[in-house]
Formats: sequence, C-alpha cells, structure tokens
Amino acid sequence: MENLYYRIAHENTNQGLWYEASGNFTGLIHNEFNFCMNKDLPMPFDAEIVGWLSATKTLEELYNWFSKDDIEKLEKHGWFITVYEAENVKQYKNHLVICQKTSRVKERLSLACV
Repeated sequence: MENLYYRIAHENTNQGLWYEASGNFTGLIHNEFNFCMNKDLPMPFDAEIVGWLSATKTLEELYNWFSKDDIEKLEKHGWFITVYEAENVKQYKNHLVICQKTSRVKERLSLACV
C-alpha cells in the first residue's frame, strides 16, 4: 500500500514557499507569491521539525492551504503539486509532516492534468 502525501514544492529544488530544503527561511509566500490565500500564515521557525516537510494526506486538504487559483499561478513559476511517497510521517501540532530524508518524490501534478 502506498503512503502518498501532497505538498506544493518547486520542480527543481523541492523547497516549499516558507523555507528552503536546508531549513532556512525564504519568506517567498509573504513577498514574491503574496497572491496566495495563506500569505499571512507566519509559519515560524521550529527546530523540532527541521528535516520534515509539511504535507497533506489528500488533494482536498491541500486545497485548504492553497486554492486552485493559487496553484495555477504558482505553476507558472515552477511550483507544483508534488506527490511524495513517505513511510516516516507524524502529526506535528496542527498538521502532518513527512521526513525529508526518507521521502521520495513520486510525481508532480499540474492542475491542467488533475
């Protein structure tokens, strides 16, 4: 049985919109991509989850973080729905996180194909 998880990640770096892969804050969501509905979500640094990636279990949950309109706009900048296969998963505070080292990208989805 596959353990699939969804997140928005850059097609070349797999980084998210708050932090790069090494855990350094980028603030891209607050500045460059401030059209996203969650642009005001602060997502403060938390040393306990460095090496973990925020993810959702379903696409429907991901759409609560990013609207379809947000995702369509992000795709133009190289950010896509990224499907990860992950075994090492935990609930952390108010969301799921997957282990960055042991998770693997299974595929990238474009809203044009979903």
